[in-house]
Amino acid sequence: MMNRSRASKSRPPGILLAAALGLAGTLAGAGARAEGLAELFDGQLPNNFPFLNSAGTAATFSTAGFVDLTNPFHSPQGSNGRSCESCHLPQVGWSIRPVDVELKFLLTRGEDPIFNPLDANSPTPDVSSLQAKRASYSMLRKGLFRRGGTIPANGEFEIAELDDPLGAGGKLPTTVQTYRRPLATANFHIAQNIGWHDQNTDGTATVPVGLFRQADGNIIGAQGGPQAPKAIVDSIVSYELGLAFAQQFSFSAGLLTACGAKGGPENLSAQLTAKGRFDLFDAWKDLRPGSCGSKAADRKRAQIARGQQVFNGEVEGVTGNCSGCHNAVNNGSNVDGRLFDIHASQVQNRKPGMPLFKMRNKTTGETHQTTDPGRALRTGRWADMDRFKVPSLRGVIARAPYFHNGIAANLDQVVRHYEVELGFAFEDPADREALIAFMEAL
Repeated sequence: MMNRSRASKSRPPGILLAAALGLAGTLAGAGARAEGLAELFDGQLPNNFPFLNSAGTAATFSTAGFVDLTNPFHSPQGSNGRSCESCHLPQVGWSIRPVDVELKFLLTRGEDPIFNPLDANSPTPDVSSLQAKRASYSMLRKGLFRRGGTIPANGEFEIAELDDPLGAGGKLPTTVQTYRRPLATANFHIAQNIGWHDQNTDGTATVPVGLFRQADGNIIGAQGGPQAPKAIVDSIVSYELGLAFAQQFSFSAGLLTACGAKGGPENLSAQLTAKGRFDLFDAWKDLRPGSCGSKAADRKRAQIARGQQVFNGEVEGVTGNCSGCHNAVNNGSNVDGRLFDIHASQVQNRKPGMPLFKMRNKTTGETHQTTDPGRALRTGRWADMDRFKVPSLRGVIARAPYFHNGIAANLDQVVRHYEVELGFAFEDPADREALIAFMEAL
């Protein structure tokens, strides 16, 4: 019998099948029953099974030999019907997109467990009618979940003023409530911290410990349950640590393992943690059209390789270096676990509905406006204001919108954000397009 984990490797992605089942998976995930995908695949999603996205197909590879859809990750552990899968769908990169939330709302008339006051616009939403419910979950329908906390008692700053248009629940001088995207629950085998503001690893805990804290807290909080048995939480953590998710196929370039390339989730699952450049597509550098496949496919492959060089800071005429922050080899997280301020929380990038906090330094009196203080919410340090985790970039095309607050609708807007906010510039516009092509292939 052929090994299950390897059988799918040699099988080319069936685009029509992926389209049909990718849609079925999305609809199942959007429906009232959380076990939709598990039923579709009899509890075992094959490794490398393709799910369609705008650039091609992406897939998950699990070190267990298949993606175990019967793991406690996928079933409610509390009292409100939610599970980890409620906000982390396998078919869309282990996160959730606005369209997935909208489908859940449409198919269940807002009765899916994801629509809980915990993540409504405010702690006391109006759910008296379908129209009121739709308005009360307007931020969640954009893929943004209400999150927050209290500034530490010894914090260097306090909230001086607050504009809270949707009543998220922030309060002077120390209570912060804001809206965030869910991070992908995959590729943790080369992660260094857990949570947008490092709240679960806090600079001291290991990734497995951080994942345990996150899962345990999620079951008690988001799922409304008692503390789960350690064996349940350990099972979720072990499962998450074994998942590698990445783009596997490009509509324009074909298989991302062709002609010596090292794309795809299976190669990623074997990637060790190291600091350095991306080398996934070195074999495609300056590829002569027609030498690997069709001339059109080879031109796209060469463009992807060029984009990799742009990302790595290896191209003259490009101002800005992506790999300065995204320095984990072939993954794009940060090897040192550093958090950065890329201005995503600054007032000029505020979107409708977002609260705006005027923070005041208790010592100097200096003020700063932000829609989310990021790491400073955990540490209380003024210098940590607006700093956030550097996420894995693999499979990024599958889970728009981007940044912790979803302010970039697509990868083009991601690059433009860096151009406007951090001074990135491209003497040759083709290098800009190559960078986007590279990210679409991750």
